[in-house]
Amino acid sequence: MRFQVPLDAAGMSLARFLERRMGLSRTYLRRLRTHGCITLDGREATLQALLNGGEEVCLDVADTGRVEPEPIDLAIIYEDEHLLVVDKPAGMVVHPVRDYRRGTLAAGVAHHLLRKGEPPVARPVQRLDRETSGLILFAKHAAAAGRLAAALERHKLDRHYLAIVAGRLEGDRGTVDVPIRRVWGHPVAREVAVGPRPPEQEAALAEAAARGQVLRGEWIGQRAVTHWEVLRRWGDRATWVRLRLETGRTHQIRVHMAYLGHPLLGDDLYGPGGPPGRQALHAAALAFIHPFTGQLMRFTSPLPPDLRGLVDALDASEAAPQ
Repeated sequence: MRFQVPLDAAGMSLARFLERRMGLSRTYLRRLRTHGCITLDGREATLQALLNGGEEVCLDVADTGRVEPEPIDLAIIYEDEHLLVVDKPAGMVVHPVRDYRRGTLAAGVAHHLLRKGEPPVARPVQRLDRETSGLILFAKHAAAAGRLAAALERHKLDRHYLAIVAGRLEGDRGTVDVPIRRVWGHPVAREVAVGPRPPEQEAALAEAAARGQVLRGEWIGQRAVTHWEVLRRWGDRATWVRLRLETGRTHQIRVHMAYLGHPLLGDDLYGPGGPPGRQALHAAALAFIHPFTGQLMRFTSPLPPDLRGLVDALDASEAAPQ
Protein backbone atom coordinates (compact mmCIF):
# COMPACT_ATOMS: atom_id res chain seq x y z
CA MET A 1 0.00 0.00 0.00
CA ARG A 2 1.47 3.32 -1.11
CA PHE A 3 0.10 6.78 -0.50
CA GLN A 4 1.32 10.35 -0.15
CA VAL A 5 1.06 12.23 3.13
CA PRO A 6 -1.10 15.35 2.66
CA LEU A 7 0.43 18.71 3.55
CA ASP A 8 -2.09 19.32 6.33
CA ALA A 9 -0.68 16.30 8.20
CA ALA A 10 2.62 18.15 8.80
CA GLY A 11 3.69 17.91 12.43
CA MET A 12 1.77 14.69 13.07
CA SER A 13 3.58 11.52 14.04
CA LEU A 14 3.47 8.69 11.54
CA ALA A 15 1.53 6.57 14.05
CA ARG A 16 -1.13 9.22 14.56
CA PHE A 17 -1.49 9.79 10.84
CA LEU A 18 -1.91 6.07 10.11
CA GLU A 19 -4.36 5.66 12.99
CA ARG A 20 -6.49 8.80 12.52
CA ARG A 21 -6.36 9.26 8.76
CA MET A 22 -5.96 5.69 7.51
CA GLY A 23 -8.01 3.91 10.18
CA LEU A 24 -5.32 1.37 11.11
CA SER A 25 -5.07 0.02 14.67
CA ARG A 26 -2.01 0.68 16.83
CA THR A 27 -1.59 -3.07 17.41
CA TYR A 28 -1.47 -3.76 13.68
CA LEU A 29 0.96 -0.89 13.10
CA ARG A 30 3.30 -2.21 15.79
CA ARG A 31 3.30 -5.61 14.12
CA LEU A 32 4.19 -4.03 10.77
CA ARG A 33 6.90 -1.92 12.39
CA THR A 34 8.42 -4.93 14.19
CA HIS A 35 8.83 -6.72 10.87
CA GLY A 36 10.22 -3.65 9.10
CA CYS A 37 7.13 -3.29 6.92
CA ILE A 38 6.76 0.52 7.15
CA THR A 39 8.89 2.87 5.06
CA LEU A 40 8.88 6.63 4.63
CA ASP A 41 10.33 7.86 1.32
CA GLY A 42 11.92 4.46 0.82
CA ARG A 43 13.59 4.26 4.25
CA GLU A 44 12.44 2.14 7.17
CA ALA A 45 10.55 4.40 9.56
CA THR A 46 9.59 4.46 13.21
CA LEU A 47 6.02 5.14 14.29
CA GLN A 48 7.23 8.20 16.21
CA ALA A 49 8.65 9.85 13.08
CA LEU A 50 7.28 13.38 12.56
CA LEU A 51 5.81 14.14 9.15
CA ASN A 52 6.48 17.19 7.00
CA GLY A 53 3.80 16.49 4.41
CA GLY A 54 4.41 15.21 0.92
CA GLU A 55 6.30 12.05 1.94
CA GLU A 56 5.47 8.67 0.42
CA VAL A 57 4.44 6.05 2.97
CA CYS A 58 4.66 2.39 2.01
CA LEU A 59 3.14 -0.44 4.05
CA ASP A 60 3.95 -4.05 3.23
CA VAL A 61 0.72 -5.73 4.34
CA ALA A 62 1.57 -9.26 3.16
CA ASP A 63 0.48 -11.89 5.65
CA THR A 64 0.21 -15.65 6.04
CA GLY A 65 -3.06 -17.47 6.46
CA ARG A 66 -4.27 -20.38 8.56
CA VAL A 67 -6.50 -21.82 5.85
CA GLU A 68 -5.06 -24.58 3.66
CA PRO A 69 -5.59 -23.52 0.03
CA GLU A 70 -7.75 -25.86 -2.07
CA PRO A 71 -8.58 -25.70 -5.81
CA ILE A 72 -12.29 -24.87 -5.70
CA ASP A 73 -14.35 -23.23 -8.44
CA LEU A 74 -15.31 -19.72 -7.40
CA ALA A 75 -17.82 -17.23 -8.79
CA ILE A 76 -15.78 -14.04 -8.27
CA ILE A 77 -17.94 -10.97 -8.87
CA TYR A 78 -15.26 -8.34 -8.22
CA GLU A 79 -11.61 -8.19 -7.23
CA ASP A 80 -8.91 -5.57 -6.70
CA GLU A 81 -5.71 -5.35 -4.67
CA HIS A 82 -7.60 -4.94 -1.37
CA LEU A 83 -10.73 -7.07 -1.52
CA LEU A 84 -12.90 -9.44 -3.50
CA VAL A 85 -16.60 -10.30 -3.64
CA VAL A 86 -17.64 -13.92 -4.17
CA ASP A 87 -21.06 -15.42 -4.95
CA LYS A 88 -21.28 -18.40 -2.58
CA PRO A 89 -23.36 -21.46 -3.50
CA ALA A 90 -25.65 -23.08 -0.96
CA GLY A 91 -24.09 -26.02 0.85
CA MET A 92 -20.60 -24.51 1.20
CA VAL A 93 -19.13 -23.44 4.54
CA VAL A 94 -17.42 -20.04 4.51
CA HIS A 95 -14.56 -20.81 6.91
CA PRO A 96 -13.22 -24.10 8.32
CA VAL A 97 -14.96 -25.23 11.49
CA ARG A 98 -14.84 -28.41 13.52
CA ASP A 99 -17.09 -30.51 11.28
CA TYR A 100 -16.15 -28.86 8.00
CA ARG A 101 -12.39 -28.67 7.58
CA ARG A 102 -12.17 -28.98 3.80
CA GLY A 103 -14.04 -27.68 0.80
CA THR A 104 -14.67 -24.27 2.33
CA LEU A 105 -15.07 -20.98 0.51
CA ALA A 106 -12.06 -19.55 2.37
CA ALA A 107 -9.89 -22.43 1.14
CA GLY A 108 -10.94 -21.69 -2.43
CA VAL A 109 -10.20 -17.98 -2.02
CA ALA A 110 -6.78 -18.77 -0.52
CA HIS A 111 -5.95 -21.00 -3.51
CA HIS A 112 -7.10 -18.33 -5.96
CA LEU A 113 -4.81 -15.76 -4.32
CA LEU A 114 -1.90 -18.21 -4.23
CA ARG A 115 -2.22 -18.82 -7.98
CA LYS A 116 -2.03 -15.07 -8.54
CA GLY A 117 1.16 -14.82 -6.51
CA GLU A 118 -0.57 -13.02 -3.65
CA PRO A 119 -0.53 -13.98 0.05
CA PRO A 120 -3.09 -16.81 0.43
CA VAL A 121 -4.99 -15.12 3.25
CA ALA A 122 -8.80 -15.33 3.17
CA ARG A 123 -10.49 -12.88 5.52
CA PRO A 124 -14.31 -13.00 5.27
CA VAL A 125 -15.75 -9.68 6.43
CA GLN A 126 -19.21 -11.13 7.04
CA ARG A 127 -20.47 -14.69 7.25
CA LEU A 128 -23.27 -16.68 5.65
CA ASP A 129 -24.75 -19.92 6.94
CA ARG A 130 -23.70 -23.05 5.09
CA GLU A 131 -27.05 -23.38 3.32
CA THR A 132 -27.44 -19.66 2.56
CA SER A 133 -26.34 -18.61 -0.92
CA GLY A 134 -25.17 -15.26 -2.19
CA LEU A 135 -22.64 -12.47 -1.90
CA ILE A 136 -19.84 -12.47 0.62
CA LEU A 137 -17.00 -9.97 0.98
CA PHE A 138 -13.36 -10.95 1.60
CA ALA A 139 -10.49 -8.66 2.58
CA LYS A 140 -7.05 -9.46 1.17
CA HIS A 141 -5.02 -7.99 4.04
CA ALA A 142 -5.44 -6.94 7.65
CA ALA A 143 -5.67 -3.23 6.88
CA ALA A 144 -8.63 -3.77 4.55
CA ALA A 145 -10.17 -6.23 6.99
CA GLY A 146 -9.94 -3.69 9.82
CA ARG A 147 -11.57 -0.92 7.83
CA LEU A 148 -14.34 -3.13 6.48
CA ALA A 149 -15.00 -4.60 9.93
CA ALA A 150 -15.32 -1.06 11.28
CA ALA A 151 -17.79 -0.23 8.50
CA LEU A 152 -19.79 -3.33 9.41
CA GLU A 153 -19.79 -2.30 13.07
CA ARG A 154 -21.03 1.19 12.15
CA HIS A 155 -23.80 -0.31 9.96
CA LYS A 156 -22.11 1.07 6.82
CA LEU A 157 -22.11 -2.31 5.06
CA ASP A 158 -25.50 -2.54 3.36
CA ARG A 159 -26.70 -6.15 3.04
CA HIS A 160 -29.98 -7.16 1.40
CA TYR A 161 -31.40 -10.68 1.36
CA LEU A 162 -34.25 -12.42 -0.40
CA ALA A 163 -36.23 -15.04 1.50
CA ILE A 164 -39.37 -17.10 1.05
CA VAL A 165 -41.20 -17.63 4.32
CA ALA A 166 -44.09 -19.86 5.29
CA GLY A 167 -47.60 -18.45 5.46
CA ARG A 168 -49.02 -15.03 4.72
CA LEU A 169 -46.90 -12.28 6.26
CA GLU A 170 -49.25 -9.37 6.87
CA GLY A 171 -48.27 -5.77 6.26
CA ASP A 172 -46.08 -4.27 3.58
CA ARG A 173 -42.95 -3.74 5.67
CA GLY A 174 -41.73 -3.77 9.22
CA THR A 175 -38.80 -4.11 11.61
CA VAL A 176 -37.93 -6.80 14.12
CA ASP A 177 -35.86 -5.32 16.95
CA VAL A 178 -35.54 -8.24 19.37
CA PRO A 179 -32.27 -9.49 20.94
CA ILE A 180 -30.96 -12.96 20.15
CA ARG A 181 -29.12 -15.40 22.40
CA ARG A 182 -27.77 -18.93 22.17
CA VAL A 183 -30.09 -21.77 23.08
CA TRP A 184 -28.78 -23.32 26.27
CA GLY A 185 -27.59 -26.87 25.68
CA HIS A 186 -27.76 -26.70 21.86
CA PRO A 187 -24.57 -26.56 19.79
CA VAL A 188 -25.77 -24.08 17.14
CA ALA A 189 -29.37 -22.92 17.67
CA ARG A 190 -30.30 -19.37 18.66
CA GLU A 191 -33.52 -17.89 20.06
CA VAL A 192 -35.01 -14.50 20.75
CA ALA A 193 -33.93 -13.32 24.19
CA VAL A 194 -37.38 -12.75 25.63
CA GLY A 195 -38.73 -14.46 28.72
CA PRO A 196 -36.76 -16.24 31.44
CA ARG A 197 -33.68 -18.33 30.78
CA PRO A 198 -33.63 -22.03 31.77
CA PRO A 199 -32.82 -22.51 35.51
CA GLU A 200 -29.60 -24.36 34.69
CA GLN A 201 -28.41 -21.44 32.57
CA GLU A 202 -29.26 -18.95 35.31
CA ALA A 203 -27.23 -21.02 37.77
CA ALA A 204 -24.25 -21.32 35.41
CA LEU A 205 -24.26 -17.59 34.65
CA ALA A 206 -24.50 -16.78 38.36
CA GLU A 207 -21.51 -19.02 39.09
CA ALA A 208 -19.52 -17.35 36.31
CA ALA A 209 -20.36 -13.90 37.69
CA ALA A 210 -19.29 -15.00 41.19
CA ARG A 211 -15.92 -16.05 39.77
CA GLY A 212 -15.55 -12.64 38.15
CA GLN A 213 -15.93 -13.94 34.63
CA VAL A 214 -17.33 -11.63 31.99
CA LEU A 215 -20.66 -12.90 30.70
CA ARG A 216 -20.69 -13.25 26.93
CA GLY A 217 -23.50 -11.39 25.24
CA GLU A 218 -24.44 -14.35 23.06
CA TRP A 219 -25.62 -16.17 26.21
CA ILE A 220 -27.66 -13.33 27.68
CA GLY A 221 -28.84 -11.67 24.47
CA GLN A 222 -27.40 -9.30 21.88
CA ARG A 223 -29.34 -6.59 20.06
CA ALA A 224 -30.53 -7.75 16.64
CA VAL A 225 -32.43 -5.64 14.10
CA THR A 226 -33.94 -6.91 10.84
CA HIS A 227 -35.93 -4.76 8.40
CA TRP A 228 -38.33 -6.59 6.07
CA GLU A 229 -40.48 -5.74 3.05
CA VAL A 230 -43.01 -7.98 1.30
CA LEU A 231 -42.42 -8.48 -2.44
CA ARG A 232 -45.09 -11.09 -3.25
CA ARG A 233 -47.61 -13.36 -1.56
CA TRP A 234 -48.86 -16.76 -2.66
CA GLY A 235 -52.15 -16.74 -0.81
CA ASP A 236 -51.71 -18.21 2.66
CA ARG A 237 -48.96 -20.58 1.52
CA ALA A 238 -45.85 -18.41 1.38
CA THR A 239 -44.50 -14.86 1.18
CA TRP A 240 -41.50 -13.52 -0.73
CA VAL A 241 -39.60 -11.04 1.43
CA ARG A 242 -36.68 -8.67 0.99
CA LEU A 243 -34.70 -8.14 4.19
CA ARG A 244 -31.99 -5.73 5.30
CA LEU A 245 -29.74 -6.44 8.25
CA GLU A 246 -28.86 -3.64 10.62
CA THR A 247 -26.93 -6.03 12.86
CA GLY A 248 -25.36 -9.38 12.00
CA ARG A 249 -26.10 -12.03 14.63
CA THR A 250 -25.81 -15.73 13.94
CA HIS A 251 -28.99 -17.04 12.25
CA GLN A 252 -30.54 -13.58 12.69
CA ILE A 253 -32.98 -13.65 9.76
CA ARG A 254 -33.99 -17.25 10.42
CA VAL A 255 -34.63 -16.59 14.12
CA HIS A 256 -36.46 -13.30 13.58
CA MET A 257 -38.78 -14.65 10.88
CA ALA A 258 -39.59 -17.70 13.01
CA TYR A 259 -40.30 -15.30 15.87
CA LEU A 260 -42.86 -13.57 13.64
CA GLY A 261 -44.47 -16.95 13.03
CA HIS A 262 -43.18 -17.21 9.46
CA PRO A 263 -40.07 -19.42 9.36
CA LEU A 264 -38.11 -19.70 6.14
CA LEU A 265 -39.23 -22.45 3.79
CA GLY A 266 -36.80 -25.36 3.91
CA ASP A 267 -35.45 -24.41 7.36
CA ASP A 268 -35.45 -27.60 9.40
CA LEU A 269 -33.92 -25.95 12.49
CA TYR A 270 -36.40 -23.12 13.03
CA GLY A 271 -39.22 -24.34 10.78
CA PRO A 272 -40.73 -27.49 9.27
CA GLY A 273 -38.09 -28.00 6.59
CA GLY A 274 -39.24 -29.28 3.21
CA PRO A 275 -38.56 -27.78 -0.23
CA PRO A 276 -36.14 -26.50 -1.44
CA GLY A 277 -34.05 -28.72 0.86
CA ARG A 278 -32.31 -25.79 2.55
CA GLN A 279 -33.48 -22.51 4.03
CA ALA A 280 -34.85 -20.29 1.25
CA LEU A 281 -32.44 -17.43 1.90
CA HIS A 282 -30.17 -15.65 -0.56
CA ALA A 283 -27.75 -12.73 0.00
CA ALA A 284 -28.83 -10.79 -3.07
CA ALA A 285 -27.21 -7.35 -2.75
CA LEU A 286 -24.19 -5.79 -1.10
CA ALA A 287 -23.11 -2.15 -0.98
CA PHE A 288 -20.28 -0.37 0.84
CA ILE A 289 -17.77 2.44 0.53
CA HIS A 290 -14.42 1.13 -0.68
CA PRO A 291 -12.02 1.41 2.28
CA PHE A 292 -9.20 2.95 0.24
CA THR A 293 -10.70 4.61 -2.84
CA GLY A 294 -13.84 6.02 -1.21
CA GLN A 295 -15.89 4.75 -4.17
CA LEU A 296 -19.41 3.42 -3.61
CA MET A 297 -19.39 -0.28 -4.48
CA ARG A 298 -22.66 -2.08 -5.36
CA PHE A 299 -23.10 -5.74 -6.25
CA THR A 300 -26.10 -7.98 -6.90
CA SER A 301 -26.64 -11.70 -7.29
CA PRO A 302 -29.66 -13.29 -9.00
CA LEU A 303 -31.70 -16.02 -7.35
CA PRO A 304 -29.93 -19.39 -7.73
CA PRO A 305 -31.73 -22.12 -9.72
CA ASP A 306 -33.19 -23.95 -6.71
CA LEU A 307 -34.86 -20.83 -5.31
CA ARG A 308 -35.94 -19.69 -8.77
CA GLY A 309 -37.52 -23.12 -9.19
CA LEU A 310 -39.33 -22.70 -5.87
CA VAL A 311 -40.72 -19.32 -6.99
CA ASP A 312 -41.86 -20.84 -10.30
CA ALA A 313 -43.54 -23.75 -8.49
CA LEU A 314 -45.39 -21.36 -6.18
CA ASP A 315 -46.45 -19.24 -9.16
CA ALA A 316 -47.71 -22.37 -10.94
CA SER A 317 -49.66 -23.55 -7.91
CA GLU A 318 -51.24 -20.12 -7.53
CA ALA A 319 -52.31 -20.11 -11.19
CA ALA A 320 -53.67 -23.66 -11.15
CA PRO A 321 -57.48 -24.08 -10.92
CA GLN A 322 -58.66 -24.63 -7.36
